[in-house]
Amino acid sequence: MATSFKIKALEELRKAKRVEREAEATAHAQSVAAKYAKQVANEKRIAAKMARIEKGEEPVVVAEEEVVVEEAEEAVVEKPKAKTKAVAKKTKAKPVAKKKGRPAKTKK
Repeated sequence: MATSFKIKALEELRKAKRVEREAEATAHAQSVAAKYAKQVANEKRIAAKMARIEKGEEPVVVAEEEVVVEEAEEAVVEKPKAKTKAVAKKTKAKPVAKKKGRPAKTKK
């Protein structure tokens, strides 16, 4: 049996859901537009880089990366020494704990 307050509550619920769906659709459209804009900017950047490579121009960033690589190699050489000590500590044998409970039946 439907009463007037139940009917009004259902209508309000439907309106609220409609507004919520519209908000979700708007948010989805904005996120898709943002992804598309990001993709377009990325494609432009890649096209500019390919054009520079075809012309034979060398980017300035390459010289900076070589310096970073040398520093990274020094850091890598130091790290394995510290890791081997930690691995050695982890591999120590642990004592076997005795089982609790009833002893096993012996065969005669």
